[in-house]
Amino acid sequence: MIRFTLLLFLTLLGGCNPSTGPGQPPEKVAMEFFEAIYVDRDLNLALPMVDGELKGLFHHYKLASQVQRNLFGLYMEQADVELSSTNADFFRRRNSDILVTIKLKGLVNGYLRQDLREIRLQVIDKQWKVTEIKDDRWLTNG
Repeated sequence: MIRFTLLLFLTLLGGCNPSTGPGQPPEKVAMEFFEAIYVDRDLNLALPMVDGELKGLFHHYKLASQVQRNLFGLYMEQADVELSSTNADFFRRRNSDILVTIKLKGLVNGYLRQDLREIRLQVIDKQWKVTEIKDDRWLTNG
């Protein structure tokens, strides 16, 4: 019975071929994107992960700090990046366009701050690419 269960498990595991879909999971691409901008502060690392209108904006801005201020509206130092949520389904069967929310923790004007930022990723040329930086829907005036 144990051998049958093990054989069934290995057969199912073998059927999950990651090479048929996009290379990296979208959450990993999103994490690497934010780490390039907020941790490594290197737009050259983030540039291969963007497409569409964002690609032109990234070529326009020369520094990660400019992208932080102008595209995200959040300049942060000594940042940590953490995955918050995604709207992707578990098996990624119906998803070629998803939203990923990232939690940022770092210093803003010398004070520790936590914030959420949301980006849209789409499959382009069999790779997940960041195509949109969503407006801060958690921003309030009161």
